[in-house]
Amino acid sequence: MNDPSPSSTGKRFSMLSSGFQRLAAFWATPGVGRVALCSPLVGVIAGLGAVGFLLALQAMYTHVLGGLLHFHMPPTLEGERGAITYPWPWWMVVLVPTVGGLISGFLVFTWAPEAEGHGTDAMIRAFHEGSGMIRTRVPFIKTISSIITIGTGGSAGQEGPIAQIGSGFGSFLARVLRLPVGERRILMLAGAAGGVGAIFRAPLGGALFAGEVLYSSTAFESAALLPCLSSSIIAYSTFALFITPQPIFSLPPLTFQGLRDLPLYVGLTLLCAAVGWLYTRVFYGLRDHLFNPLPIPRVFKPAVGGALLGVVALAYPQVMAGGYGWVQWGAIGMPPELAGAGETPFVPNMSMSLLLILSLVKIVATGLTISSGGSGGVFGPSMLIGGMIGGFYGQLMQWWLPEAHIAPSAFVLVGMGGFFAGVSKTPLTSIVMVSEMTGSYSLLVPLMLACGLNMALSRRWTIYEEQVATPIDSPAHQGDFVIDVLARLKVGEAGVRHDGVEPIPAALPFEAVLQRVARSSESLFPVVDDEGRLTGVFTLRDLRLALVGSAGWGPLVVADDLATRPVLTVTADDDLHTALRRMTELNIDEIPVVEPDDHSRLVGLLSRRSLTSAYTSLIEKLRSPAPVSTHGSA
Repeated sequence: MNDPSPSSTGKRFSMLSSGFQRLAAFWATPGVGRVALCSPLVGVIAGLGAVGFLLALQAMYTHVLGGLLHFHMPPTLEGERGAITYPWPWWMVVLVPTVGGLISGFLVFTWAPEAEGHGTDAMIRAFHEGSGMIRTRVPFIKTISSIITIGTGGSAGQEGPIAQIGSGFGSFLARVLRLPVGERRILMLAGAAGGVGAIFRAPLGGALFAGEVLYSSTAFESAALLPCLSSSIIAYSTFALFITPQPIFSLPPLTFQGLRDLPLYVGLTLLCAAVGWLYTRVFYGLRDHLFNPLPIPRVFKPAVGGALLGVVALAYPQVMAGGYGWVQWGAIGMPPELAGAGETPFVPNMSMSLLLILSLVKIVATGLTISSGGSGGVFGPSMLIGGMIGGFYGQLMQWWLPEAHIAPSAFVLVGMGGFFAGVSKTPLTSIVMVSEMTGSYSLLVPLMLACGLNMALSRRWTIYEEQVATPIDSPAHQGDFVIDVLARLKVGEAGVRHDGVEPIPAALPFEAVLQRVARSSESLFPVVDDEGRLTGVFTLRDLRLALVGSAGWGPLVVADDLATRPVLTVTADDDLHTALRRMTELNIDEIPVVEPDDHSRLVGLLSRRSLTSAYTSLIEKLRSPAPVSTHGSA
């Protein structure tokens, strides 16, 4: 067998090098789908984070709530039926949440104060005001403190911490890859979507949540939809490798009876709106009027909240931890596979008065846990509150209208979705997520009614206070809604300079480069290969940096070693907005203009001065439009 000739080996190496350069140039060009390429990786990490978070939380339930407090809650569809026991002794019911709050407060306020509270607000704030930046330590501190808070009985949910795990990795990956701010924001949302979609077994709901929760109106961050879908799909699939996903709640067969049922669901929506208003007032009222004025260090306030929660739990232990099982057992009834001996499937085990009381006490318990500085989300508590309200209302209607054959379970599902839609301003998310969590779309119409109507009724309050009304109110979109004059102009219209351009041969020695530059008045020098193809550029600043360390190796340097790659270029058909953005990224005053069909063929240079002149001319033209001819008018 003949050995490959040196020339053929050199050609293959040249082709490989050229391929890498083209790939690097493609990656460095804005708007080529970098976020779409990164979203699946973010989804993998978000899915693994959801698995780790859920397993750690279940271990806390087993060893702390079950082992220390002898507290065993009813299972959801994913659990195994066991005897329901209430916590004892009484002093442990108060002590355990207090210690949990103390540890959580120490972790949060010592190393990551922004991890305080329910987490989703921190993600929203990072999008609007923080340029998509989340400190690397925040997801870790948030995860650990939330597991401790919820695992010791705190009334909090899982969406806040898991959203920060996913969004934190998305922000980290964007920083590592040096993506611009806009793409970093989107990748952060993709991470949040993946985490929420996985842990709630609701991939579509998670994708919608990340784009919808940013605004207190019906606005949606549409640019994030596809990356969020991609991340959520991969995160859910990764989660399914370790934990078999299935609906969290089980419902009996339910049907929508048509127009005659709608007034009943309107009544439930009005009740959810009233309780939602109370929820937000109590939640932030406890923070502003109880915990903030409390004259003790912030690190101890979650412990105070935990102690007060324990006192409440002495009377109503159902408000501890997440509590999904209480909705299934108390408001819906157990499915046949989880029903105990002598227990009729899908018959509620709580009276309507107890359901109403628990929904109101859960509001207080959630405020004591999170508003004191404890760590956790508000989605889980909101689901329990809405489910209990729906269960109360369903039993009330069943008693009041016995001839209507009302199924209380239907109102539980609609109550969960309608209540969360009102307090979170996420109607689409609530419709889809509740349907995915219950594995049923049979009540889609009343869910749509409850979520849409509650959204309309509750515009003045929200549980996520970092939301802004619309994209125009977000610092993330400053300038998006101003007429972009530069986008109207093409590079070819601005005056591409052909004269005076001095391409430098890639093989030209360093000393010869210095002589060429010394005789030139240019500030940017294209570097071309033997065939005249553009391979890179260098500026006077690059040359000065090379001169600083040229002693001893200067004779070995050629022009190609000075060239900056990848080369950001424009064509005559690109608009001036694109040209200015790429000039800014490179911090240069001129940019190479290349052929539209071959980006290695140099045409000329576009200067910032020419760009500004074209912009000024168009502005003057827009301000002084030509008079409208009235020739021939009456």
